[in-house]
Amino acid sequence: MKKLLLMVLVCACSLMVSAQDLKSILTGVVKSAIGDKATTAESVIGTWNYSAPECRFESENFLAQAGGETVSARIESKMEPIYQKLGVEGSVFVFNEDGTYTLTLKKKSSNGTYVFDKEEKTLTMTNKLGLSMKAQVIVTGKTMYLLFKADKLMAALKVLTSVTSKNGSALDSLLGKYDGLLLGFELKKP
Repeated sequence: MKKLLLMVLVCACSLMVSAQDLKSILTGVVKSAIGDKATTAESVIGTWNYSAPECRFESENFLAQAGGETVSARIESKMEPIYQKLGVEGSVFVFNEDGTYTLTLKKKSSNGTYVFDKEEKTLTMTNKLGLSMKAQVIVTGKTMYLLFKADKLMAALKVLTSVTSKNGSALDSLLGKYDGLLLGFELKKP
């Protein structure tokens, strides 16, 4: 009797969830579960080409309350033209075995060292001037997600690309709307 009741409950719940919502939920679960196991210091090494904007929130509770992947997708679609203006398309990250990295963005290169934290699943990149940026990293096969605190990423991109204050105001208005926003990149191995 308990099994039958449980089966009816599961069927009823699944009918309430649309196919798109279910896909979003499952995609998030797979990214988290597989990414955590696949993300190692060795999996980060290599050449990674920019593929698309990526957005997540520090709090998974926020995503559940705000409609999950829908909010992220909306922000990513707003980020795409901003990334285009900044020249992020065509950027390349190279992480070497010796703990050095090179970022090529808009024909400008920045290099330095990086440290992978296996417990936190983060990369801390430090450039030659000693400035550091910490990113959450998820590797799944030939895809890597690098996610930074939104304000820190945008400040760094503005400096690297010499963005004018006119373009910067669009960024600032987007950033001001969301607390705990992580922005970054979906990267692919060639």
